[in-house]
Amino acid sequence: MKERKFISESVKKLLVSEYIKKETESAGFGGMEMKRTPFGTNITLFVNKPGLVIGRRGGKIQEITATLEKKFGVETPQVEVKEVTDPDLNPQIVAKKIAISLEKGWSYRKAGNTTLRRTVDSNAKGVLIKIAGKISGERARSQKFISGSIKYSGEPGRIGMKYGFSAAKLKLGIIGVSVRILDSDYKLPDQIDINKVDIEKLTVAPAKVVAPPEAAKELAPEIPVVEKKKRAPRTPKTEAAEKPKKKPAEKKTPAKPRKKPAKKEEKKDIKEDVEDAGTESKEVKRDE
Repeated sequence: MKERKFISESVKKLLVSEYIKKETESAGFGGMEMKRTPFGTNITLFVNKPGLVIGRRGGKIQEITATLEKKFGVETPQVEVKEVTDPDLNPQIVAKKIAISLEKGWSYRKAGNTTLRRTVDSNAKGVLIKIAGKISGERARSQKFISGSIKYSGEPGRIGMKYGFSAAKLKLGIIGVSVRILDSDYKLPDQIDINKVDIEKLTVAPAKVVAPPEAAKELAPEIPVVEKKKRAPRTPKTEAAEKPKKKPAEKKTPAKPRKKPAKKEEKKDIKEDVEDAGTESKEVKRDE
């Protein structure tokens, strides 16, 4: 049951938009918003020329509200008309202008390039114009005119890109004109703004808050100030003294020659002399 209700409401919204588009085509229909409230249904129309929609003494709006309530079953409709601030940034109005220029006899290239240049000059971030049909012969084909950044999917493609469609009726057949415009007010996810900072404000020291002397005495007792001894200035480190080089070793003087021992023959003579002296002493004792 809930699904059927949603489907019926969406079908009703589509039929209402088609009816209002036909009624306000000459005034430059730029879009419609439909919201349900507890007091009724609010319908906001965006038009290039609101005077043509309102009519004399609001006669045309009263006619539109009556048909919406009787034919389409809209509960207490409240129609509000707003003027489009910049028609060159409204895709529905741009598509209708291209269709009218094609019906007048303009070539598709001239119509596409002129409208593309006009929308880009109005500070649009991206524009896509597609003209499809029998534009240059009996065989149907399509031609695109692109400028700036175009988003096809995701939130930027669903919310940021505005869509408009119109049809031009020619002798060869119907030519469809679709326009997509990325609004300049929409902020893309990859767009980053860097705030500028004044360096002068950062360098200025904050003002010191000085309390009166009486309040300072009451708050904190007097504390004797001890002067810190000033340290002697550090002497720069001198380079390490160079180590004395080792003196070359002095040459040793040759040792004195030792006395050679007596020869064996000399020793024998000494022994014989000693023996002779001993024999003489013995003979003297015997004679006595």
